[in-house]
Amino acid sequence: MELKELITELRSKTGAGMMDCKRALEESKGKLDEAVTLLRKKGLADAARRSARVTKEGLIAYAEHGGAGALIELNCETDFVAKTEEFSSLALTLARKAAEGSLRETSQALGLLEPAFAKLKENLSFRRLERFAPLGPGVIAGYVHHGSKKGAMIELSAPSPEAAKSEALGLLAKELNLQIVGFSAKYLDKAAVPEADVARERDIFTEVVRKEGKPEAAIPKIVEGKLNKLFFQASCLLEQMSVRDNKTPVANLLKDAGAKAGGPVTVRRFARFQLGE
Repeated sequence: MELKELITELRSKTGAGMMDCKRALEESKGKLDEAVTLLRKKGLADAARRSARVTKEGLIAYAEHGGAGALIELNCETDFVAKTEEFSSLALTLARKAAEGSLRETSQALGLLEPAFAKLKENLSFRRLERFAPLGPGVIAGYVHHGSKKGAMIELSAPSPEAAKSEALGLLAKELNLQIVGFSAKYLDKAAVPEADVARERDIFTEVVRKEGKPEAAIPKIVEGKLNKLFFQASCLLEQMSVRDNKTPVANLLKDAGAKAGGPVTVRRFARFQLGE
């Protein structure tokens, strides 16, 4: 094989630049495998130097496998790299492997990230992953918002395997993912909010109301009203008004779905990722 062909082959294998490939082939005396090793070592050295640089851009990706779903966040340094086919393909590969169950910790992805360091010339960080495997009859669905900066994943319970296969339940799962992303749901319901968070918000509202000069005796009732309207309804999924019409509580959507499905339909769990959050 001529040098030009070797360079082309080496570039396709490693993604390295033409001159880097030429030098590696010269150093390895034309041995392709040795040249790959040389470039890989160089790529790893470059990656180590880049690892100190901040990764503030990236993508959220979602994938499904065998009824399970996985949501991941992959970070890079620049929006330019985040928009490349190589980066988006890597993010989807990570999501697929997470959904399959072969990737359960971000630290297990090093072998997939190393080649990308050399190709993309940026520090990359596999920040987090969440995997839902079915806990019983139901639906697992995911959604990634346009631009891949936000995403959500939800598991709904169903009263039977037959009900879990219904189109209506699948559509409800999709709608609730839109709800979670668009309305930034953080908790499932009031009971899921940590007491420390409730106490913090109550203290803040109490201070605000007191500064407004409200009568001291009226403050507790006013604060509870604000806590419900401005905190619980904003952060708890079941307390929110539906994205469908901004009038119907999400809890009512689940009740209606249960009536049609022949038994309770509940949100077993959900996850929401926003880039860099």
